[in-house]
Amino acid sequence: MEKKYYEAYEERYKQVHQSQNKPWAGDRPSLAIEKLLEKYGANSNSSILEIGCGEGQNAIYLLQKGYNIEASDVSPEAIRWCKKQAELAGVDENKFFVMDILNNDLDKKYDFIFSVAVLHMLVDDKDRSEFFNFVKKHLEDIGKAFIVVMGDGKMTRKTDTTKAFELADRPFENKTIQVATTSCRMVTWEQYLSEFKNAGLKVLDYYLDRTISGFEVSMVAVAEKE
Repeated sequence: MEKKYYEAYEERYKQVHQSQNKPWAGDRPSLAIEKLLEKYGANSNSSILEIGCGEGQNAIYLLQKGYNIEASDVSPEAIRWCKKQAELAGVDENKFFVMDILNNDLDKKYDFIFSVAVLHMLVDDKDRSEFFNFVKKHLEDIGKAFIVVMGDGKMTRKTDTTKAFELADRPFENKTIQVATTSCRMVTWEQYLSEFKNAGLKVLDYYLDRTISGFEVSMVAVAEKE
């Protein structure tokens, strides 16, 4: 079956893990997520889902802090890495699972759903719409969603999805390595907020954050069902 452009990170993870035996994105969690969970009243009984957990930095950290979190990613290699790191960290590896949220659903809802550096990997309008639809469908009626994307709210960018999977030089630590090309779409605040509205999600707060791991500046939005 033909791979979707947004699955290119599967190849990148494989390339980096096999050649470097290190995480592509480092191991530092984005503490901004913990602050948001605290701000909106999450506790050890709250059900939490991370969409696109990547190599597990955020989920493993939150599991260690006692949060009830499950974490999904479209990449089997990412989840394999997560399970290995979870075991080393002494947390439940079964909290991690493979899932393409654009084509599948879960049979439960969550008090909190968050994603960091996932939505900007989706370029096509239909795929982005499916992302928001999944969030709304799986959010409890009084639940909160925290969606973090790369961008400054002004710059726009849209990569060519046909270039996904092509090998390209990318910096890694103090050297350059060849990895699969991945996709990116950056939007303005106006465009971003309209996507929430179109999905029936009400934005409660939005702002720029310069503390998210791996990015100079990120756009953060907090939303709930309308």
